[in-house]
Amino acid sequence: MGIGKLESFLENHIEGFFNKRFSSSLELVELIKGIEKEVARQGRGKAMHQVPNCYAFTLAGDDYQRFCAQRVIDTLYAAVEKQVILQNYRMTGQLRIECRQDKARGIGTYTLESSYEELPTPQQSEAAANTIVLERSALLASTPLNLPREYKTVSLTVLEGPDKDAYLEFGEKKIYIGRRDKNEFILTDTKASRLHAWITYEEHRHILHDAQSTNGTFVNGKRVDTHCLQAGDKIKAGSTVLVYEVI
Repeated sequence: MGIGKLESFLENHIEGFFNKRFSSSLELVELIKGIEKEVARQGRGKAMHQVPNCYAFTLAGDDYQRFCAQRVIDTLYAAVEKQVILQNYRMTGQLRIECRQDKARGIGTYTLESSYEELPTPQQSEAAANTIVLERSALLASTPLNLPREYKTVSLTVLEGPDKDAYLEFGEKKIYIGRRDKNEFILTDTKASRLHAWITYEEHRHILHDAQSTNGTFVNGKRVDTHCLQAGDKIKAGSTVLVYEVI
């Protein structure tokens, strides 16, 4: 068994072994840590640090019943998106998280498999994302499955300038920055352009674009036209300095 495979086996099974030994149920934090480790492991040594876009947990019956909820899928989905940014990775295709059950599996144990799949974009099929795999007999009309969600994973905070402490949380939506009223992040800084810059979401990363602003857009002191944002980056628009952070 290679080092990478051995590491994956230990990460996915050692904690589960002790849980099974003492018959304890899984906690959500264990699933979060597990999926964060899997994203980090998959990105190591890969070209362009591309990571899988599909993650499937297999849980014991009792654990599955506790975790087959949209709020759990939402939490795991956001954990993956944040990890991709923090590790400076990329991901192509729509992200999908699945929870399945194996009634023969011991309580407190799980397996996690990741894969690269070509999935429809959200515009093509909202049902492709954030899937909870349920048996038909367990499917309830009230279960909020596959609804469009807004995952706020990052923030912009003004550190310097007339709008100091102004704050915005966002996720996959396009964000416009500048003095005009219809921008998502409105600045009162007279040295900023009406439409100074915008941020898009590409390959599960936030990309900053200068909007041919009068005084330019800078990241960490360097003028940019386009820049893939990393946690802690400081953006300067006019006399305003904003920091981009994972929340």
